[in-house]
Amino acid sequence: MTRVLGLLGFFWTLPILAAPFAYVSNERAGTVTVIDTATDKPVATLRVGTGPRGIHVSPDGKRVYVALSDTARNSQSAADAIAVLDPAGRRVIARYSAGSDPEQFAVSRDGSRLYASNEDAGTASVSDLKTGKVIAILIVGIEPEGVAISPDSRWVYVTAETSNTVSVIDTRKNEVVASFLVDPRPRAAAFSPDGKRAWVTAEIGGSVSIVDVARHQVVRRIPLPRSKPVGVVVSPDGKWVYVANGHGNSVAVIDAAAGKVVATIPVGKRPWGIAVSKDGKKVYTANGVSNNVSVIDTRTRKVIATIPAGAGAWGVAISP
Repeated sequence: MTRVLGLLGFFWTLPILAAPFAYVSNERAGTVTVIDTATDKPVATLRVGTGPRGIHVSPDGKRVYVALSDTARNSQSAADAIAVLDPAGRRVIARYSAGSDPEQFAVSRDGSRLYASNEDAGTASVSDLKTGKVIAILIVGIEPEGVAISPDSRWVYVTAETSNTVSVIDTRKNEVVASFLVDPRPRAAAFSPDGKRAWVTAEIGGSVSIVDVARHQVVRRIPLPRSKPVGVVVSPDGKWVYVANGHGNSVAVIDAAAGKVVATIPVGKRPWGIAVSKDGKKVYTANGVSNNVSVIDTRTRKVIATIPAGAGAWGVAISP
């Protein structure tokens, strides 16, 4: 769409830029819900395959990646893959291998590599996004789940919910170079924008660990009473950390500098995936039991919209 402007008899066109879209993976429905973030209304539902969970948009916004997994099987099946969506055409255009039972993953800043956790195998797979092939399989903790990549794409953290560890992958070597303990059942990790700190949630531990990335060591633990922390995201300015509290049906807001919880916001039932808009003004949670998405105004810290999604809403990602 374009708008025609005139001045002194001259006319030219300027593009009308669309607002970013949010993409929500619906695990039980096998679909992705597309949300216009300008109106906070669903605009499309895309069928992608079996068990979509982790979901991310490529750094250039031209592709959406979704982890698919046949969780009914104990070994790799044809359903296990990374589906590649064309957001403009709103269709699946490719399927890449990422090992067995991929759950979460991260994409490098240059869009060339994808790092996925393989929960049933206790491994992490490294895929080349140009060829769509797995180029390395690394041993990590037991039942790996969350995957996060540092802003400079140097480090990948992989959480393991049974060994209560975080494995550190050096992306230059494609090797696991360190591992450290956190509280029971770590689910997700997120890096600060400057890459100096990482935040790791622990569902059973009811806490968030702050990690010094230079040393790959936990430096502080923040308890989250009456919560089951799962997804975590850091605001673009690095000032706030937002934690989806799972069966606590809420989002915790942490002051990153002070290292303390400053607010708890009720949302839908069992928020799992969580994302923050690129301007930091809104936070979106995928609520897996109420099958919807809660939209939080980060200024007022209140839910301003509830958007229907598919069955088992699991992850959420926002385009650049």
